Amino acid sequence: MLAKIITLSPEFFLVFALPLMGIISRYRSSKTAKTFYSVSKVALLFSMLATIVFYNRSPMPDFIQNTTYSTLYKVFIDLLAFVTFFLSCKWFLNKNRSSALYYAIGLSLILCLNTMISAVHLGVLVGAYFVASLLQYFLLQLSAEDYEYEDAGKRYFLFMFLFSALMLIGAMWVHAQAESWNYNKIAIYYAKHGWNMKDIMAFASIILGLLFLLGIAPLHFCRIELSGVSILPVCMLCNLLPIVAAYAVILKLLTDVFVSMQVIYLPFLQIIAIVSLLWGAISAIKEDNLRRMFGYCGIYSLGFIILGILPFSNNGITSSFVYLVSYLLTMWGIYTVFFAFKSNGEYLTSLSDISGVFSQKPYASVLLTVFIVSLAGSPPMLIFLGKLQAVDNMIINHAYAEVIVAMFASLLILNAFFKIIRTMFFEIRTKNFDRADRGIYFCLFLNIIFFLVGILNPALFIERFELLLKPIMR
Repeated sequence: MLAKIITLSPEFFLVFALPLMGIISRYRSSKTAKTFYSVSKVALLFSMLATIVFYNRSPMPDFIQNTTYSTLYKVFIDLLAFVTFFLSCKWFLNKNRSSALYYAIGLSLILCLNTMISAVHLGVLVGAYFVASLLQYFLLQLSAEDYEYEDAGKRYFLFMFLFSALMLIGAMWVHAQAESWNYNKIAIYYAKHGWNMKDIMAFASIILGLLFLLGIAPLHFCRIELSGVSILPVCMLCNLLPIVAAYAVILKLLTDVFVSMQVIYLPFLQIIAIVSLLWGAISAIKEDNLRRMFGYCGIYSLGFIILGILPFSNNGITSSFVYLVSYLLTMWGIYTVFFAFKSNGEYLTSLSDISGVFSQKPYASVLLTVFIVSLAGSPPMLIFLGKLQAVDNMIINHAYAEVIVAMFASLLILNAFFKIIRTMFFEIRTKNFDRADRGIYFCLFLNIIFFLVGILNPALFIERFELLLKPIMR
């Protein structure tokens, strides 16, 4: 019993921080955003260290199992959350608002996403998915003082509930057929008995919910809409962390549980990847809201990430994960620059707001350009390797039409990137920008270090990732 409790310490550290923040909020007279950030930081740090220590220990093996695969994604989520919480503290201090609810919901969201990644039980997966989706809705409500979010919030809640219900129905059908919730037993059942149309519909119900969480086209509508009506800390948190969890769970289900249905879902994934490429590229060109514009750029990138997986070769899985990591590091840098673009205490969201920003903030402008070059998938950036592998997979499978569409989308997205660069460097400045906190520049410096390591020695990342991804390799 004691061994199980110790093995669950990553979850206990996150849970313990919640009542502690409640006590501080209730009884401590002097409290700032930094107070709750400090509690969250310590809880997250200890949770991450415990996750690494107990990477192969599973206290409840029938429900959750820890492997190098799950540990990789959970540590990645914790690192992204650590940076997001640090930057969010700057936002709440600037706005002079309480951050208790933000950090409490954020830690709860991390707990649910980590549970989804470690789950080997469909019931646990569906339950954690529903709670994680609901927590994102509660995070959106923190934007009430800044944006009119009611209509967008209602639509998100409706679709979140719909996809959660579909996942539950699909999971119940699979359980009724396989007589088990366990991933391994479900995989054995379908490998032995095959599948029919109802099985395919159940599988589709589960995967659609995860694709909605991932935010890939055409299920991206809520994520993009909420990016424009949420405060910057919420926007960053909800556009980075859930993507990691959704990708990890989708890959595990497709390679371990429903691998016998590959003939069905391979063409489907290929179609939604191509749709995401085009939809993201075309929509980014027309968008003037910076957060929504980069949200559409994210949809474009997710298209390449999905294409990189197909047809689930070991090399494809590694390259796709390298693309995912590079994309999220790039978006981390972009959101960090957003925290630096501030005028009269207000964080800027419109493209016109950053006209001529280079004349006053040259370092932030140049670094944003570096991140844009990375997002475009240009060499020598690490994302280029992921994009190259995706194209190589399409050529190997003789999908030449898809190659043409992918290259066309890549050319389209350049128009959006050139528009941002032109606005920053060549248009007349219309606003005076506030001095950015030194912590923001420290985050940018740290981000560039990762970029340089990836450029100078990409094998360092790729070889380590291959070792950690072995549990789902063939």
